[in-house]
Amino acid sequence: MLLVGTHYILEGIHSAGLPWWATIFCATFLLRTAITTPVAIYQQRAVGRMIELTPVLQAWLQTLKTSVGIDHKIKGRDYASFNAEIQDAYRAKVKELYSANRCNPRVSFMLPWVQIPLFITVSLTIRGMAGYPLPFLGGSNLPIETGFAEGGTMWFTDLAAADPTWIMPIAVGATNLLNVELNGLMMSKTPTRNQLIFRNVFRALSISMIPIAHEAPMAICLYWLSSGSYSVFQNIAFRTPAIRQWLKLPALPKKESV
Repeated sequence: MLLVGTHYILEGIHSAGLPWWATIFCATFLLRTAITTPVAIYQQRAVGRMIELTPVLQAWLQTLKTSVGIDHKIKGRDYASFNAEIQDAYRAKVKELYSANRCNPRVSFMLPWVQIPLFITVSLTIRGMAGYPLPFLGGSNLPIETGFAEGGTMWFTDLAAADPTWIMPIAVGATNLLNVELNGLMMSKTPTRNQLIFRNVFRALSISMIPIAHEAPMAICLYWLSSGSYSVFQNIAFRTPAIRQWLKLPALPKKESV
């Protein structure tokens, strides 16, 4: 059902007189703007509020440690009970502050749950229109779009064929890698071990997209490139103070001087 709906959107844009290569770019822009960008803005606002609350929580934690420490010394309690009381009180305070300021840590993972299904849906739709079979999936129930054969431009006139020049596959890998690095810039100056692991995993996935894109039809490569490019511009926009102010996003934390 989702593939049929996406196919209808692509056909509708193409019926306006656009060639297929421009149709794919326009469809990507419209779908990302209508579906993922509002989620990204909401996520940026929520994460920004959590960042603003971090100094408050840290200051409160230090005060709590002092008061609880004095109480435990007077009553002669051990470190285990002291630590357990601190952890319980801190979790309760975090929950209270996040609730009062409309923050939810799960919001940090909201965008991938929207963006990944959209990416897969559009990719499978274009795959079906190009008549490109996949292992274990076989063919598609969507009608093959014969106009793909002459719907390209420049060196990629046939959108149903792969790119023999490697230009588009390399561009796909480069934009994905650029997005990984841009997202890395938004992390703290001292990322955690898990953050470093995830960043390196996504770097490897970005590079692995090059041979995968080389085997895919140009129509799919165009979508992957346009989606990746949209993410690049979105990441840059979210780091621009004027745009953040216009979108009512919290200001980015200032870098500490060395």
